[in-house]
Amino acid sequence: MRQLQQIAEFLGCRIQKEAAVTHFCQDSRLAEAGSLFFALSGNTVDGHDFLQMAAEKGAIAAVVAKSYMGPNFGLDLLFVPDVLRALQLLASKVQEGRAQKVIGVTGSVGKTTVKEFIATLLGKKFRVAKTPGNANSQVSVPLSVLNAAGDEEVFVAEMGMSQPGEIARLVKILPPDIAVITKIALAHAQSFPDGLEGIAKAKAEILSHPKTRLALINEQAWHFAQVRNAASMPHLTYAVGGSALQCNYSLGKEGEYCYLLEKGIPSPKFRLPFQADHLAENLTGALAVVRQLGMTWEEILPYVDGMTPYHRRFEQVVRDGVLFIDDSYNANPTSMRAALENLPTPKGNGRRIAVLGSMMELGEHSEVSHYEIGRLALSTVDHLICFGQECLPMVELFQRAGRPIDFFLEFSELKQRVFEVVGEEDVVLLKGSNSKKLWQILEK
Repeated sequence: MRQLQQIAEFLGCRIQKEAAVTHFCQDSRLAEAGSLFFALSGNTVDGHDFLQMAAEKGAIAAVVAKSYMGPNFGLDLLFVPDVLRALQLLASKVQEGRAQKVIGVTGSVGKTTVKEFIATLLGKKFRVAKTPGNANSQVSVPLSVLNAAGDEEVFVAEMGMSQPGEIARLVKILPPDIAVITKIALAHAQSFPDGLEGIAKAKAEILSHPKTRLALINEQAWHFAQVRNAASMPHLTYAVGGSALQCNYSLGKEGEYCYLLEKGIPSPKFRLPFQADHLAENLTGALAVVRQLGMTWEEILPYVDGMTPYHRRFEQVVRDGVLFIDDSYNANPTSMRAALENLPTPKGNGRRIAVLGSMMELGEHSEVSHYEIGRLALSTVDHLICFGQECLPMVELFQRAGRPIDFFLEFSELKQRVFEVVGEEDVVLLKGSNSKKLWQILEK
């Protein structure tokens, strides 16, 4: 559905102009020739204020609220009761006409990495579309559907949420044939007064569509009754280490080599391109998916050793002899723990230094979560540098233990101190909630 008249008709609008829509966007800065711009209203900005910019960039039309009374700036305007709802309905309609296998990935940690691993491996055999980067919201998922070519054999979609019901809405737009649930953790916990159980229930919404024929679920997530009760379709579990042998897919290790136990049968051995357990677990989930879609080990193994973490997800960056572990995209207690427990061993006399930003949106769990991460940091790092008021429990722990600790509320002061402290051969972890933007430490 790329003809403007057809789109307008579906949205209950009338328009005379015949034109081909070649691109869909809600950010006027991304508009281009042939764009249809959705004038969404948010908490801080109103898309209707950017109609002129969208037109100047080449957009041919815009979906606007019925209440809009301003100029059209040369755009054909499609008036609708709810712009977001119109975007979602249009994407749902477009997806209905496509013959694709859809892989939906959700969870509290690792979902972007799992999605990228799946798409990379499947791309060696199939035509694949995917949600770009960390696009996983009520806006970015439908836009990803609309901007896909449509002739792909597989669509791999990350599905995120910050409130109950959001994944259920995404599933209606893009129903998954295979649903993947990674680990459950205290992410967006302030929106879930019942804690992990409420988060698990919201994540399990990915299993709510009758089209979903298979669920691949991290062993840790399977322990939640909310997930088990929602898994009415056939399901398989995956994990690394511990009780992983009880799972349908588990990663085993023999020295520097690994193998995947697939329902008890080992795969050919291969080398992992990373040592961190959480990345190995993400790869295990991805391997389970591609095996379920029929890829043979002969097709898979040539590409496994080239797999790399996604941008700012435990990404290794070397600067002036210092190894930075850029895991700064986001943080919750589970991902923070995984990062601290998987730091590489420094060379020579190098130290482990952690630059930790606040874990946000934890609500009543904030103080105890930061305290527990501080206790772990005492045994895993030599020097701690904290950023954000929520980190004070960590600071107090290090001060009482007489350990090196710095604390900042201003980013410029933090960045200056980092480069005063670090030295050649050190390993430096950058980890915090996305709002802390710790990746900017590595920017010139």
